[in-house]
Amino acid sequence: MSRITEKRDVQDALIHYLRGLGWEYLPPVDTLRARGDDARQPFLPAVARERLLALNPGLVTESNIEDVLHRLRAVRADMRGNEDFLRALRGHWTVYDPAAKRERNLTLIAYDDLAANRFHFTQEFAFTDRDNRRADMMLFVNGFPVVLIENKSPKKEAPEIEAFQQVQRTYTNSIPELLKFTQLFAACNRRLHYGATWNDDLKAFYLWKAGGADAGHPLDYGLERLSKSLLARERVLQILRDYVIFYRADDQTHKFILRPHQMRATDKIVRRVAASVGADLVSAPRTGTSPTPTTGLIWHTQGSGKSLTMIVAAARLRRLPRLENPTLLIVVDRLELESQMIQNLEAFGFPTVTRAESKDHLAELLRTDYRGLIVTLIHKFHGIEKNLNRRENVIALIDEAHRSQEGDLATYMRAALPRATYFGFTGTPVDKGKVGQGTFETFGQPDPGGYLDKYGIDESVEDGTTVPLYYTLTPLELRLDRDMLERDFFQAVDEAGIASIEALNRLLDKAEKLKAVLKAPERVDRIAQHIAQHYRENVVPLGFKGFVVAIDREGCALYHQALARYLPKEMIQVVYTANHKDGDLLRRHHIDDEEEKRIRRAFRDPDKDPRILIVTQKLLTGFDAPVLYAMYLDKPMKDHTLLQAIARVNRPYLGKESGLIVDYIGVFENLQRALAFEDETITKGLLDIEKLRARFAELLTEAQVQLAPIDLAPTPGRTERIIDHFFDEELRTAFIRTYKDLQAAYETLAPDPFLRDYLDDYAFVVDVYRVVYNTFNPEAERRRIEYEVLQKTDALIRERVGVYSLTELPVYLVHRDIAAEVEADDVSERVKITNLYRSLVLHVEEHQRERPYLISIGEEVERVIQSLRDRQVSARTALEQLTDLGERTAAAEEEQAARDVDPNEFALYWVLKGQGFDSPEETARAARKEMTQFPAWPYDSKQESRVRLKLYGLLNPHVAAENKAEVLKATVDALLRMSKVVKE
Repeated sequence: MSRITEKRDVQDALIHYLRGLGWEYLPPVDTLRARGDDARQPFLPAVARERLLALNPGLVTESNIEDVLHRLRAVRADMRGNEDFLRALRGHWTVYDPAAKRERNLTLIAYDDLAANRFHFTQEFAFTDRDNRRADMMLFVNGFPVVLIENKSPKKEAPEIEAFQQVQRTYTNSIPELLKFTQLFAACNRRLHYGATWNDDLKAFYLWKAGGADAGHPLDYGLERLSKSLLARERVLQILRDYVIFYRADDQTHKFILRPHQMRATDKIVRRVAASVGADLVSAPRTGTSPTPTTGLIWHTQGSGKSLTMIVAAARLRRLPRLENPTLLIVVDRLELESQMIQNLEAFGFPTVTRAESKDHLAELLRTDYRGLIVTLIHKFHGIEKNLNRRENVIALIDEAHRSQEGDLATYMRAALPRATYFGFTGTPVDKGKVGQGTFETFGQPDPGGYLDKYGIDESVEDGTTVPLYYTLTPLELRLDRDMLERDFFQAVDEAGIASIEALNRLLDKAEKLKAVLKAPERVDRIAQHIAQHYRENVVPLGFKGFVVAIDREGCALYHQALARYLPKEMIQVVYTANHKDGDLLRRHHIDDEEEKRIRRAFRDPDKDPRILIVTQKLLTGFDAPVLYAMYLDKPMKDHTLLQAIARVNRPYLGKESGLIVDYIGVFENLQRALAFEDETITKGLLDIEKLRARFAELLTEAQVQLAPIDLAPTPGRTERIIDHFFDEELRTAFIRTYKDLQAAYETLAPDPFLRDYLDDYAFVVDVYRVVYNTFNPEAERRRIEYEVLQKTDALIRERVGVYSLTELPVYLVHRDIAAEVEADDVSERVKITNLYRSLVLHVEEHQRERPYLISIGEEVERVIQSLRDRQVSARTALEQLTDLGERTAAAEEEQAARDVDPNEFALYWVLKGQGFDSPEETARAARKEMTQFPAWPYDSKQESRVRLKLYGLLNPHVAAENKAEVLKATVDALLRMSKVVKE
C-alpha cells in the first residue's frame, strides 16, 4: 500500500479539488511559459491583458494597457504596497478617460459576475527576487496572484507553524516582489489554516472550519470539505472584496482576514436584510407578523472580534444594491464605547460616518433622511418622536444588546424607526434571568435557540481566539463574609435585574456597609501585600501585566496608596473618570485624555510601565491589552458585568497559555450563583485552578508512563537510550503532545506550593523533552524557538543546570574517517542515524555561506531522512547513505582547500562533477566566465534569462541522457542557486 505523503495526499488531492471547483490548472512548465519564461514575472500577462481590456471597455485600450500593468507591478514591495494592490483589486484605482475627460475606476475583478473572470492555479510556482523560492501552489484571478498555498505532510505535528514561518518570515524577506500581490495564504495538511500575508503574528493565523462560513453545515475538518469551502471561487472573491482588512491603530497598520465565525455572522446578517427589505421602502409599519425575520441576535464571546464583525457587516450592507443607499446605525450604550467605535471605524477606513452629538442632532439626521452610517448612544433616543424615519432600508446594529433592555430606550428607538431591521450583538451569553428573557424576546424570536449566530466561550478557546481563564479563591480571611455577599450583593442584583456596570455601580453606591468593609484600611493593606507578592512570583516571571479592580474610585486610590508600599510606584497607575467635586485623595489620580491614551499604549507594551492598572469601571469593557494576564478582583460582580470584566485577560499573546482571576470577594465560591448562564457556555472558558492542579498531576503521570520503557538510570548511554526510544515518530509525537499540555499547566500554576512535591519529576520530564526536541530539530541548537520552552519552565531548568546531564548531545565531526567513527560508536543503529543527521545538518548550516556546494548536500541529507520516514529505505541503508554524504562532504572540503579557487567556481565544479559531466573543472570555469559577463543577474530578470540561456548552450553538448531536458534544467537551477548564495 502506498505511504501517506505531502505530494500524494495533500498537493495532488488539492489539485483535484480545485479543478472540481472550476479553477483552471496550469502545469508549472505552462505557467512559466505564460510568464514569458521569466521567473521574476508575478502575473500571467496575457490573461491580465485580456481581462483588463474586457472588463474596462473604452477605458483600457491597446495604447495604455502596458502603462496600466506597469503601474500595478510598480507598487511597493511591502505591506503598504500590498494594501495599495488590494485597493486596485477592489476597483479603487482610476485611469484617465480622454473621451470622458475624467478619471474612471479601473476594474480588475468582476465581483458580481463570476463568469466574467478567469481563475487559474499552478503548483511548484518558482519565483526569483532576492532569492529563488518555490511556492507549493499559487492561485490567480484574472492573471493576478492572490492566494499562496503551502502544503505539508499529514503526518507532521503542528505543520501550520512551519508553513507560517515559511511564508511570513522567509518569503516576505526573500521574495517581497511576489508577496506584495498575494492577499491570502493557506497551509494545508489534514486540516487547513489561513491568514493574511504581511501579518507575522501567529495568533492571526486561523484554523478554517467549513461550518464556520457555510451556514447549515456541521463543522468539518476533512481537507476536501475545507478546501472546497475556503477556496471556492465565490468565497475567494468575497474574501478579497470584503474580508481582508487593513486596520490602523496606535500609529501602526495591521492586516487581518476575518475569522470563520465573523464571516459566517456577516453572511447571515446580509442574507437576512436582503430577504426582509422589499422593493417598497416606505409602506406601512411592520406589524411583527412579517413573513421574513427583521431581527437577529448575535453572541460572539468577548475577545473574538465582535466590533470588527459589526463594522464589516455595515460595510457590506452599505453596498447591497437592494438597499438603495441605506441608513445604518451602530448603537452603543456607553460614551466610552461610542468614542471607541468611532476610532475603530476610522481605523477601518469606513466612509461617510457621522456621530450623533446630541438627541436633537440624532433626530435631525433621521428626520432629514441622512444616508450613511450614524454612531450613537442609545440614550439619545430618549423621548425622541415617533415615526422619524419610516423607510425599510434602515438597519440598526446594537452593541451589548443585553444592556439595551434597561429602561424604555429600546422602545423609543423602535418607535422612531418602525420599519427598520435590528441586530443585537452581545459578547456574553444571554442569562436565564429577566434581562436575558427580555433580550431573547426583543432580538431572538425568529431563530432556534434564540441566536442568529453563536460563537461561544468554549468554541473560542478551542480555536485559540481566546485563552481559557482560571480563577483562584484567596484565603478566607481576605474574602468578603459569605452571608454579607449573599445578602447585600447577590440578592440585590437579582431583584434589580442588572446588566451594565453603570447600573451595578449605582447599586453598590447604596451598599454603604459593604463598601466600608471592602475599603477598611487593614483589609486593603493585607490584600495589597498579597497582590504584590503574587504579582512578583506569578506574573513578573512571565513578562505579563495585571489589573486591580476596586469597589469604586476611592477604593482605587486607597489601593494605589497601599500597593506603593510594596511595589515601585512607577509600576502602578490608577485610571478612572475624574469629577470636579473630587477631594484631594481622588484628585491625585486625575489625568487628561492624552495622558490616558499614553497610559493605554504603554500598558500594551510588555517592556514599559505601568505594569499594574487599578480600575473600577473604565477599561473594564472595550479595552484590549493581550499582555494582560492577571486580574485581582475586589469588586462584587455578577453575570454580564463579571464576564465582561474578566474577559479583559482572555486575549491570546505569545507565551500566554491562559488568564488568571484572583478572587478577593468570593464570587467564584459558587460559580452558578456568580454566572447565571447555561453550564455548557463556560465549561472550558472558565475553570477552577484546583482542577488544573489535578490535571497537572495526571499529565505528569502520563508523561512518566510514556518514559517508563526507557532505562533512565544515571548510567552511561542514558541520552542514547532516550534517542533510540523516540526514534519512533508516533511515540515522539505522543510524548511532545503530553509535554505541551503539562508545560502549559505548570506555567499557570508556578510557584504554587502545590508543585513542591512535583518539581524534580517535572524538571526531569522537561530535560528529556529538550533532548528529544534538540535531537530531532537540529536547527533549534542554533536559535531559540519561540514556541517551545516557556518562561517559568525555562527558569526552573536554569536553576537545575547539570543536575541530570541529559542535554549534552553528541556530534560527529565531519572528516574522511567519519564512517569508521560511526561504525565504532557503541550505540544503536537508530541513534547513529539521528546523531549523524544532526551532525550533517549543523555542519551545513554553519558553513554553507563560504561553501555553497553544501546546500546540495544538505538537500540530499533531508531526502534520505524523508525516505526513511516513508519507509522507502531501511535504517541500515539510510545510515550508509548518510555516512557516504559525510565522507563526500569531507572530500569536497579537502578538494576545495587543495584547489584554492574561489567558492563560486568550486561550487559550480562540484555540482557538475556530481552530475557526471565531462571535464567539470573546465566547464565550471567557462560557466563562471559566462556569469561574470552579467554581474547584475541575481537582481535583474533579463540578465538572469540571458545567463540561463548561455548555461544551457554551454552544457547541452555534454548531456547524452534520455531525460536531457530534466538534467539540464536541474543542473542550471543548481548552478544559479549556488552562485546566488555566494553573490549575496
